[in-house]
Amino acid sequence: MKKILTACTKDCPGSCSIIAIVDNGEITSLKGNPDHAYTQGFICPITSKFLKDRLYNPKRILHPLIKKNGEWERISWDEALQIAADKLSKTIKSHGPESILYYQGFGARTALRILNRRFFNLLGGVSTLYGTVCGGIGQAGQELDLGERISHDPQDHLNSRIIIIWGRNPAVTDIHLWKIVKNARKNGALVVTIDPIKTRTSRGSDIYYQPKPGADSYLAMAMAKIILKEGLEDQEFIENHTENFEKYQKILDDYTLEELAVKCDIPLFEVEKLVNLYLNGPSSIITGWGLHRYLKGHLTFRMIDALAAVSGNLGISGGGVTQGFDEFGFFDDKWVAEELIPMQRKLPMPTIGQAILEARPPVNLIFLTAGNPVAMCPNSWKVKKAFESVDFVIMVDQFLNDTSETADLFLPATTFLEDQDLVGAYGHNIVSPINPVVVPQGECKSELWIFQQLANILGFGVDMAGTSQQWLEKLADPILKKGFTLKDLMEKPQRIPGTPVTPYADKQFFTESRKFQFIHEFEMNDQISEKNEFKLDNLPFKENYSNHGNMADLGDFTLRLLSIMPEKWVGSEIPDKEMVKGHLEVKIHPQIIEDVGLKNGDLAILESKSGSLEVKISLDSKNRKDYVYTYRGGWIDHNKCVNVLTEDMISEKGNGTPYYETMVRIRKIE
Repeated sequence: MKKILTACTKDCPGSCSIIAIVDNGEITSLKGNPDHAYTQGFICPITSKFLKDRLYNPKRILHPLIKKNGEWERISWDEALQIAADKLSKTIKSHGPESILYYQGFGARTALRILNRRFFNLLGGVSTLYGTVCGGIGQAGQELDLGERISHDPQDHLNSRIIIIWGRNPAVTDIHLWKIVKNARKNGALVVTIDPIKTRTSRGSDIYYQPKPGADSYLAMAMAKIILKEGLEDQEFIENHTENFEKYQKILDDYTLEELAVKCDIPLFEVEKLVNLYLNGPSSIITGWGLHRYLKGHLTFRMIDALAAVSGNLGISGGGVTQGFDEFGFFDDKWVAEELIPMQRKLPMPTIGQAILEARPPVNLIFLTAGNPVAMCPNSWKVKKAFESVDFVIMVDQFLNDTSETADLFLPATTFLEDQDLVGAYGHNIVSPINPVVVPQGECKSELWIFQQLANILGFGVDMAGTSQQWLEKLADPILKKGFTLKDLMEKPQRIPGTPVTPYADKQFFTESRKFQFIHEFEMNDQISEKNEFKLDNLPFKENYSNHGNMADLGDFTLRLLSIMPEKWVGSEIPDKEMVKGHLEVKIHPQIIEDVGLKNGDLAILESKSGSLEVKISLDSKNRKDYVYTYRGGWIDHNKCVNVLTEDMISEKGNGTPYYETMVRIRKIE
């Protein structure tokens, strides 16, 4: 029996450091590394079940497959690689490199996967993606304020007297951060959660606020306005370290406190109470992905940043506005070789279905790794139609899923337990080693191996050649220059020197002026038109819009659709016991269905302008009455894919995905 150190590569902030216990060549258990400052010796229930649910799951695909007459057939790697290489080269010869789309998903984000894009640039510059179905909206907002988004080290929250968790549910989605928050609470910190949905995090907090979904900007504005009205602002910081304060103040002046309280649907006396707590700092604000999922979500982050600036909570230990980290930020991305293709075509991930269908020149081949876009991208039926419209789809994954139904060639990939790599995190500043624990199951191969073999066949193998260790030496060069060796990185997790515990402590920001930039243009409009276009220009600040938008445009689509992460899986990696046909459970306030003639447990039709879905009603009086919510990640094949309803749009800033702009209605089954 032996212990091997590795790390989880799931799409999760933690990137947990793991000790794998191996007996006679088989992994018997996975445990958290006690010497990792974030993992702290425990892992989430999802990862603890990875052996059964993923690595040793009998449904895992262990051999290459080709689809013939709608059925998958096993083939050899030699056949599979030759088919893939022939399809790539013939598509380029017939239609040009732009007719190939490389779709790189978020299922695994490690250092060596930077080389995937290198392969396609060496191939001749295929079409790739821009934008994200994750957190780009908030990052864009913070970059406007701060120049560069830098979050507080998670341990710095232990220095907070007040912790506001805003639009996030770390008790489910980031349990190691939640452990830090709970420790801070034991030390006397007060924990406040702000979220339209009552979650496990809100239940574990001292105070809970339930605003209108999408109205968080107005709450932050009301808090700042109270601080300024009472003369409690940090005048020194505002005068010496910020710009555009007068313009920002004018935005606040265009609203009364009463109007702002109505807009966010929090009583004014409660907002005043929250301000009094927040000023009892240092106070940190931990923002979540729920705040990103709106067309104008960047405004929420800008208003929250402004609140922190006004109150003097920027650049101080235990303060700040923490959003996330760049998991690729420590690696050298020059090896992507983007200079080879300066005019590369990029298609938007948030509206990838429409983009493929409208692409000119058309997309003739899709090469997909680590993603399930049919299930996870908005407007799933359109995404599926787009993938089906393409001549040939090559998919690299571990399991067949909704997207594989559109694929023609399936190449089985290794898991993190069978690879050597390095992984950063978007929840902390630690880089962790991924060491191979067992030999690959069946004939599974790493993505690096697959692209190297294809490069050999296509004639540029020398430019992709190298062992994983040799490439990691190159990719980790920025880290090695800080005094490490690759051996150091592969032996244990390393917190990267120079990454601040308390960012902006010198009050120097990364803007052109080196000062914090207050938001000075605020155009908030919740109106959705028939074409999903927002009227963004020349809007008066005090236009009186309903939270649901213009009912003349929306018809009776008056409920906002919120889809949150479930407790039992990440993304669309669903455990076997959930892999059954049935009905998506939708949480609804009882009053919503009184006039519809439905009751708890009934089946009903949930409709949006993108599609409809037969769902199961689950009544919850703790919900607000202006939304319904359910879980993301379900598959079309099981009648549980919420994204058949989600409308495909792109955010105003950050090229993100505004999942929560979808409005729905519910009706009885006829």
